[in-house]
Amino acid sequence: MFAAGMFSACTHNPGSSTDQKGTTDSSPEIDENRMVIATDMENAASLPSYWRNGFSIYKMDEIPAHSGNYVSRVNDEHGYSLTFRETFENLNAKLPRRVVVNGWYYFTEPNEKAGFIMEINDNGSSYIWKAYNFDAVNPATNQWNEFTAYFTIDKPIKPEQEINLFATGAKKLTYFDDFKFIFEY
Repeated sequence: MFAAGMFSACTHNPGSSTDQKGTTDSSPEIDENRMVIATDMENAASLPSYWRNGFSIYKMDEIPAHSGNYVSRVNDEHGYSLTFRETFENLNAKLPRRVVVNGWYYFTEPNEKAGFIMEINDNGSSYIWKAYNFDAVNPATNQWNEFTAYFTIDKPIKPEQEINLFATGAKKLTYFDDFKFIFEY
């Protein structure tokens, strides 16, 4: 279980706004200073292997998705969203200094513990674990809310370490859409 106090490890920029309607699943965009990976949840069956928890992809019938028809849904049975998981050496020859995560969430009820997690594992053990709390920024329910989280990597990392990026609804029904990850080098 996540404690509300655990969600203070990254910063946010409340003035940031990016309209991601129409974002599609695409190959990573790479230049010398950053790499961008995005998904709009529409093509779950054809996502690259670094995407996990595809079972969380859900066709929205009750309410509109933020974009398209599909979202990542979490609840008391499936606690984690579509998850990005990969070793650094399989992403880029450089090691990132920061990961910026942008996306959208939809609370069906108040949810003080929902958030987005960046975890870096070293040989199966958590080495860096940081979280961003959605409720602390915008607790609004029954509407799509944008978030942008900045996760600074403040410890030395190695190419063979694995990064996991995922959201949790803390066992409450929550929807996520249009994830965009920017690895800054």
